[in-house]
Amino acid sequence: LTGTSITVTDAGGTLSQDLDGTFATDAELAALNTDDADADPTNEYNTAVGLTGTSITVTDAGGTLSQDLDGTFATDAELAALNTDDADADPT
Repeated sequence: LTGTSITVTDAGGTLSQDLDGTFATDAELAALNTDDADADPTNEYNTAVGLTGTSITVTDAGGTLSQDLDGTFATDAELAALNTDDADADPT
């Protein structure tokens, strides 16, 4: 990292990317209009998050919401069964 430019080199060569402007400055963040016209701070944040088995729960002032994540993500067996052979023995 030199200044705002990052460089990555590997067997395929060198890539460079200027990160200037990628992230918001403190002034840009302060200028955002984040007023939601709601003076009640009790409904603005989550008070609890939990994961039991494959069920995730989120609790806030409005109550608790739950979602079963079973079947949402591939299992290890499903990933292992994928045909990922690209017939190329050269890792570079």
